[in-house]
Amino acid sequence: MINIAIDGPAGAGKSTIAKAIAKKLGYIYLDTGAMYRATAYFAIKNDVDVKDEKAVSLLLEQLDMDIKYNEIGEQHIFVCGENVTSHLREHYMSKAASDISALPIVRYKMVDLQREFAKTHNVVLDGRDIGTFVLPNANFKFYMTATSHERAHRRYIELEQKGEKMDFEILKADIEQRDYNDSHREVAPLKQADDAIYVDTTDMSIEKVIEFIDNRVKEKSMKETTTQGNDEQNNSLIEISKESSKAVSINEAEKKKPNKPRKPLTFRFYRFMRILIAPWLRMLFPTKIVNKENFDKIEGGVIICNHYSVPDTLIPSIKLFKRELHVMAKAEAFASPIGNKFLRSIGAIPVHRGEPDLAAVREVMAVLRANKKFMIFPEGTRNRQGTEEMAKFKQGAARFAIKSKKPILPMMYYRNHKLFRRNYLYIGEPIYLDEFYNAKVPDDYKKATELIQSKMNEVRVLLDAHVDSLTIKK
Repeated sequence: MINIAIDGPAGAGKSTIAKAIAKKLGYIYLDTGAMYRATAYFAIKNDVDVKDEKAVSLLLEQLDMDIKYNEIGEQHIFVCGENVTSHLREHYMSKAASDISALPIVRYKMVDLQREFAKTHNVVLDGRDIGTFVLPNANFKFYMTATSHERAHRRYIELEQKGEKMDFEILKADIEQRDYNDSHREVAPLKQADDAIYVDTTDMSIEKVIEFIDNRVKEKSMKETTTQGNDEQNNSLIEISKESSKAVSINEAEKKKPNKPRKPLTFRFYRFMRILIAPWLRMLFPTKIVNKENFDKIEGGVIICNHYSVPDTLIPSIKLFKRELHVMAKAEAFASPIGNKFLRSIGAIPVHRGEPDLAAVREVMAVLRANKKFMIFPEGTRNRQGTEEMAKFKQGAARFAIKSKKPILPMMYYRNHKLFRRNYLYIGEPIYLDEFYNAKVPDDYKKATELIQSKMNEVRVLLDAHVDSLTIKK
């Protein structure tokens, strides 16, 4: 797919130019700014402060955004079934969109939607961080700007044509404030990408800007076509023309490939390491698996377990996950090149705790969609006190199970591991969350998580009873 990124501050004319370029080349124009405005509109409509990250985070659980195009190629955004397009260019929406887009959780959600769309379409995107953050590998990047006075003047004329009156100085001050906010936000601030072409539109007409960008796209396309050196590579580049719809068929085979989980080194290294450490692990941490047959009752699903120490992951890999292992681990452990290569080769998935990590979520969902087993510690951290009582569960396990419509399999260690001391790993009956498969609001995930924790408490009771029965027999 061919992606064109146009970045720049508010009022630089990005949207106007992006739409014109998309039309000229026969591409789809994806109005990313409208996506943030639609999110802000949804928050305002529900009386949620656009600067309140916690409240917005909860609201996003209810957000269902759909992007449609009419017969003349105009984009319409639907939020929870409502066409909100006509509300998005109100003056107050500009600042609201800037405020809500500064929240990391909002940006991650929108970026994920935009990237997925760009994978399957020839698109032109405009915004403030398209070339630097959203599509860092875009084929063509431009950074458009103009003086704040000129940008305020353009916006003033636009509002005036709509019959709206606005003080010019207030409008100019708003634009300058937004410039500051956008360039100083923590996540993906406004800045020119190193490989973007700088375009100052202050004294340029719309026609001149379109001509300039169109020429640069064609020039670069011709250079890349020449340096490719063979027909196969030339076809993958795709000549920039109104016949760009042919690009879809070129990548059709790629689009039809199933979304499979990552299999580093085809898990040969994992299997080799498993054979290598198995005798030592059995000797150092002897662990009896109870109800092993329950593990085979599900083909794919979310495996949850209490967490004391490192052997909690190693023991299931020796006793249960004989072919491959998929387990979530903190991103800090992947910091060094050696650590990253080793952990990746044994199937670990890095997650940045305490922040939205869409890459980790996508990887986990790919595993589950492939009908594989995925292991997670629902407490989110180790039980360093070594007690039986578990911390309050995070919602990750419930969300993964509900989104993938897969069962949860609970496992429970009897106690913390100590060298040469026998331990027990009890496998409970699968937990099915059918009643929550249509979950829409945060409270549904909360209830599902509470159900999972109650089931784990039941497994603890059964495990204790099992160990007690063995003690009595002795």
